[in-house]
Amino acid sequence: MNTQYTRRGFFALTGAAGLLVAAACSAEGQSAEGGEVTIAHAFGETTIPAKPSRVVSAGFTEQDSLLALGLVPIATTEWWGQEPYAVWPWAQAALGGAQPTVLSLADGIDVDQIASLTPDLIVAINAGCDEETYQRLSAIAPTVPQSGPAPFFEPWKDQAATIGRALSAGEQMTSLIAGVDDRFAAAAAANPDFQAKKVLLLQGSTYWENSVIATRPGWRTDFLTQLGFTISDAIGPFGREHDHRAFIPIAEIGPVLDDADVLIWTTESDEDQAKLLADPNVAALRATRENRNVFTGKELSGAIAFSSVLSYPVVADRLPPLLAAALA
Repeated sequence: MNTQYTRRGFFALTGAAGLLVAAACSAEGQSAEGGEVTIAHAFGETTIPAKPSRVVSAGFTEQDSLLALGLVPIATTEWWGQEPYAVWPWAQAALGGAQPTVLSLADGIDVDQIASLTPDLIVAINAGCDEETYQRLSAIAPTVPQSGPAPFFEPWKDQAATIGRALSAGEQMTSLIAGVDDRFAAAAAANPDFQAKKVLLLQGSTYWENSVIATRPGWRTDFLTQLGFTISDAIGPFGREHDHRAFIPIAEIGPVLDDADVLIWTTESDEDQAKLLADPNVAALRATRENRNVFTGKELSGAIAFSSVLSYPVVADRLPPLLAAALA
């Protein structure tokens, strides 16, 4: 699988956030009570004749939206982390005692395995689906792939709203999304010192192309702007055309990262943190000297990456105290 679609690349992928697809519900024929639903997507349209019950979550993060709506998928897909049944702690309670089959995208979508599960809906928004694979999946059950040309990671609100419509639960999902926005708004109100401060969201290592990878402004950083922060524009010159990441050579990070008031490193372990701080270029940063680095740990890093109605409340609860401490 192309490395740009691994977890390391996920943090910086951008897109237009919002609820445009939710606004199109009536135009796409959704019944409020589980009747026929038609959803437009990159390869045409999919009609779901009735509210589904045997749903395969074929992409990296769709399970969170399904579980948030009370639908336990019969299969999930492992992204990273090796959590039980590919369900992270913030969603385990919604999983209950179910034991879904765990799929892998390491060699692409396993159509035969999915067929053996006899689903009545396949959700593949975040699965890297191509048209040929979509046609094969559609021969098994109604399939909902990505809405546009990007094969992975469309804006989280769009993905969630699409899944809500597919389950005839559009209004419920709209309410859940609004609840997430409310959580971040409340955190911003409780932390007025965040206003106008500059922040950068960074990968938790310096080993990819010997660079520090920063998340460029977009839907992936919207939660930070909701908190009141501004994304430092110093990373702009290090972006690449048709890539949503900024690659700052490790030897050049000083002037770039020092423009931010606080740095968020999506580290997953104490070892990750120690490796970063052992790099003399990181050790020399203003954020390091002034204790303005935030290191996430595995669960918070995962919650930022999943960007879902179940994971973002974890971010809204746990990240602001760390940022407030760093800025104190």
